[in-house]
Amino acid sequence: MKFSQLPIGQRFELDGAVFVKTSPMMAAKEGGGESRFMARYVVVKVLGGEPAPARPKGPRMVEEAVVAAAFDGFHSRCREVLARELPAEKREAALAELDEGRRGFLDALSRG
Repeated sequence: MKFSQLPIGQRFELDGAVFVKTSPMMAAKEGGGESRFMARYVVVKVLGGEPAPARPKGPRMVEEAVVAAAFDGFHSRCREVLARELPAEKREAALAELDEGRRGFLDALSRG
């Protein structure tokens, strides 16, 4: 389990030593002793029963402009592939449908 997923007070083992998480980024050797900085990504072995559950992540907020730009890049790539791969008699209808889907997506995005 990653250090960042442990609750404060959780016992864990790292490099053969037992530690207790004392803050979001610090741990102390059990029984007193040195405090140690712990990077979020450090993988530790949880002690004292079942591993503590991971904290639930909150909703991720992304700027509308970033989403729209990413989607436009995706849409452009789809148009390129369809224009190259579809036979001429199917191409225009497929591209029109793709463009309609893009407009619907961007409209829904702007409504929030």
